[in-house]
Amino acid sequence: MDNLAAYDVIVYFFSQIDLLLVILVRLLGFFLFVPVISGQNIWMQGRLFLALVMAIALFMSGNVTAVYMMDSPLGYVYILLLEFMVGMAMGYALFATFNLIFFAGQLMDFQIGLMMVNVLDPMTQIQVPLTGNLFFFSLLAMLVVTGGLHGFFYMFFYSYTVLPIGTAVIAGNSDLAWYLILLLVQTMVLAVAISMPIFGTMMVINVALGVMVKTVPQMNIFVVGLPFKLIVGSILLWIVMVPNIGTMYWLIFNMAHDAMLEVMWGLRPR
Repeated sequence: MDNLAAYDVIVYFFSQIDLLLVILVRLLGFFLFVPVISGQNIWMQGRLFLALVMAIALFMSGNVTAVYMMDSPLGYVYILLLEFMVGMAMGYALFATFNLIFFAGQLMDFQIGLMMVNVLDPMTQIQVPLTGNLFFFSLLAMLVVTGGLHGFFYMFFYSYTVLPIGTAVIAGNSDLAWYLILLLVQTMVLAVAISMPIFGTMMVINVALGVMVKTVPQMNIFVVGLPFKLIVGSILLWIVMVPNIGTMYWLIFNMAHDAMLEVMWGLRPR
């Protein structure tokens, strides 16, 4: 009896291999942008293995049953491309939200005087601001420790309830385009709000230095101003930004959660 049950499971698995492949394609699109996993220093085979394990878990759960597929090879390829783009759209919402910290770091570094000290981000292989890179890795560490990554995986599983396979609308979806533009504006606003303690203080210092130059023309503003701004900026980073990194994390995490949910609802057919 046990051998017969195992045989039935194997037969069912291979008879539905097309469904497993569609689930795997959406996961691969999602993994292209999801924080932590999308880093280029993460082992590629490990990412593929994780995606395969999650796809099999979703497949065996039986929750992904409502499948809309065209009865032709070309139609199946269309469904694969559509599901890949759905996963990319959800992952991009997380990517855009978490990367706002780089913009905030650039604003802070510009005022402090660290714009020439950009570093290479090992995850994205691009030059990023020093302060932004510090906060970005702190946020990723908190994302893993607090279980936020599991929350994003749960949201991905929930996407099959909101968006059954083959039902997403991407071409000509004005609601999705409008929300992505709105997401860009919201991330920029939050980045400015995060950098405001440093940015605002440095602006006041710049005004004060400008007044001092007018009153004491003999003073070399570059010799006095740059070290002073660097010292004040470093102190503010330590006493203002570092203690509030938890609040910063939850603001970004909640925005990322809402962004992913909005993208899912935006992809639904009208």
